[in-house]
Amino acid sequence: MANLVYSLEFDFWIVTRITDHHSTQAYPGIDAGKWTQHRTNVRVCYIEESTMNTQFVKGVLQENSFDYVYFNSLFSPLFTLLPLRVARSFGLSKQCVLAPRGMLKPGALSIKSKKKRVFLFVSRLLGWFNDIRWHATNEQEILEIRKHYGKSSDVFMAPNLASVIDSNNPPAHKETGELRLVCIARISAEKGIREALLFLKDAHLGANIECNFYGTQQDETYLKECIALSKEIQGARISFPGEIAPEQIEKALEQAHFFYMATWGENFGHAIAESLQYGKPAIVSNLTPWRGLTKHKAGWDLELESAAFVEILRVCHAMTQDEYNSWSSGAMAYGRAHANDPAHLHTYYTLFQ
Repeated sequence: MANLVYSLEFDFWIVTRITDHHSTQAYPGIDAGKWTQHRTNVRVCYIEESTMNTQFVKGVLQENSFDYVYFNSLFSPLFTLLPLRVARSFGLSKQCVLAPRGMLKPGALSIKSKKKRVFLFVSRLLGWFNDIRWHATNEQEILEIRKHYGKSSDVFMAPNLASVIDSNNPPAHKETGELRLVCIARISAEKGIREALLFLKDAHLGANIECNFYGTQQDETYLKECIALSKEIQGARISFPGEIAPEQIEKALEQAHFFYMATWGENFGHAIAESLQYGKPAIVSNLTPWRGLTKHKAGWDLELESAAFVEILRVCHAMTQDEYNSWSSGAMAYGRAHANDPAHLHTYYTLFQ
């Protein structure tokens, strides 16, 4: 969302929680329920969940004559379903744009699947999303939306906008027989942390292996399982440092050789996009939009199974400095070409017209 509002020459009013995802700690220095001017064209209202109600939403919609109401989630009762219902009561259905953000992917739907199947059935039955515009970020998401909400759904595709990163850091030092990996993602099942560890274990790479899994530790049971598994990988130094602030990402990536994530599916993968621009080739599953990485010498998008990952982990482990430099340059060039593509930005002006 930051990339979106900072790139478009529109005025934005954003309503969001005063806490981060899965956190109860309020952001410091913020007055809850008041509009904060972030940029010339961006105002943000951080609110307590208890104050997100029909009266509040009506007040926001009456405060300005908005051209569009944009929803950045599918399943959120408070930040999608409630304000969408209020917006529809104002006769704004056709001005509502909803981005499911990968929540209709099979991997995402497999988490709490029964509850989500009921939601999909009831929402279709009661027409909660009738007459709105859907924002898909790739061709696959168009198919997923129409699979669940009908072929006649108004779906518009505009790819995710990546942060544009200008870094001149040289490639990391790389010797044959060493491998430093980094993953930036929630420590949760759908991000494939357990699979990534299992593939590392299967690779039997020996010593000089390091892998850091940065990310919100939202599932304590899953985290403990991953930590226990990591201790079974001989010769590897594996850590789970926890949540990472955006301004700390460059430092976390600095010494790593490759970005590594065996995800069950990504709507985009902003961490992948940033890592590529920092010259870190990606070793990821083929369940993200980042496909064809190898032909650009930017990394590998692999079947989510051990043999494919083990083969590439061994290739990367054996790389020389010269070989790594070539892949690092390829990743940086590919990442920056995507981030600076003006066609991506143009699609958003078409989406909101």
